[in-house]
Amino acid sequence: MIMHIRRWIFLGIVILAAGYFFYEARGVIFAPKLEIFEPKDGAVINSSRLHVAGRTEPMLKVWIGGREAQADERGIFEDDIPVWPGYNQIGISVRDKFGNETRKVLRVVVE
Repeated sequence: MIMHIRRWIFLGIVILAAGYFFYEARGVIFAPKLEIFEPKDGAVINSSRLHVAGRTEPMLKVWIGGREAQADERGIFEDDIPVWPGYNQIGISVRDKFGNETRKVLRVVVE
């Protein structure tokens, strides 16, 4: 009976240790999240400048159309970038310190 209890305790410790390891390793394993608030993909605008705003992991660098922006301590970033009349594709990417990268492409039409 005692051996049976010891096995369950050992199994519980192993499961807790594995859970803790994967929780701590998530930054190495997974790419950072990237959420775009504005503009919406496919938006039609009437300006030569486009305001891009979104959220990622705190304090990461974000590239918006090739320009570097910095996410704040809450992960919020924003920048105004130039756009030209017609169809525009704007690449947005974020990379963490482990090299994991997330990319999105926005399509915007300027009238």
